[in-house]
Amino acid sequence: MTLDKSAIWQRNKVTLHGNGPQILVLGHGFGCDQQIWLPMIASLGPDFTVVTFDHVGCGRSDLSAFTEEDYATLHGYKRDLIEILETLEGEDITLVGHSVSGLISMLVAIERPDLMSSLVAIGPSPRYIDDPPHYNGGFEEEDIEQLLAMMQRNHFEWAGYLAPIVMKNTHRPELAERLRDSFANANPAISRKFAESTFYCDHRRDLAKVPVPVGLMYCEEDVIVPVEVIDFMADAIPHCDKILLDANGHYPHMSHPEQVASEIKQWLRTKL
Repeated sequence: MTLDKSAIWQRNKVTLHGNGPQILVLGHGFGCDQQIWLPMIASLGPDFTVVTFDHVGCGRSDLSAFTEEDYATLHGYKRDLIEILETLEGEDITLVGHSVSGLISMLVAIERPDLMSSLVAIGPSPRYIDDPPHYNGGFEEEDIEQLLAMMQRNHFEWAGYLAPIVMKNTHRPELAERLRDSFANANPAISRKFAESTFYCDHRRDLAKVPVPVGLMYCEEDVIVPVEVIDFMADAIPHCDKILLDANGHYPHMSHPEQVASEIKQWLRTKL
């Protein structure tokens, strides 16, 4: 079947930045859209063509493409990303995924390793809910239920409550405000479904199947993804390098864009 590049790019609002020989495809996390990457893109320099996109239901994507059936799990978002990669012309493609997009990128790598050479995952998690006694995901199921209930009750209250907690960097309140706006601007019904797909997922067994090199970036203080989760992933993924960032919070690409860009470039040089 021939892919309709125009339709796919319109569905996910695919955007190109620069024209360097190496392609970076940046995937945003839950509650955000591709605009979240703008502070970092300028720091990536002339060596890259940077591709950004919006997951269906987010940002300027085609909201009419969203159905609860197609996106009930992360596999719907995985299928979309595979189609985006299939439309790109380039042999050296690296996926860079923040949070749940880091995990989605790993699912893509398992199914279609031919579409990429490596991937960078920033603060990902294969499962957010604790599974005692051997796995600390950071949340109890009751925590997730309360989060979803708050989203259902008052989307804007939820955005204002969560943004400063996950952003950290209290000395820079403008960062939490930007994140709050991103959360608040999302479609409430679709955002809640994306939250369910994200926070109820369990892909721990898939980690051992990831065939490409993975740069696992993380912060020591991250209320969404504890360091124990990063250690678990690093032990499970066959070809994995842990990269500790000198930053706090779940959004280092917003708070420290130059550092994250530099670490990506440095890690990719080690893969040449």
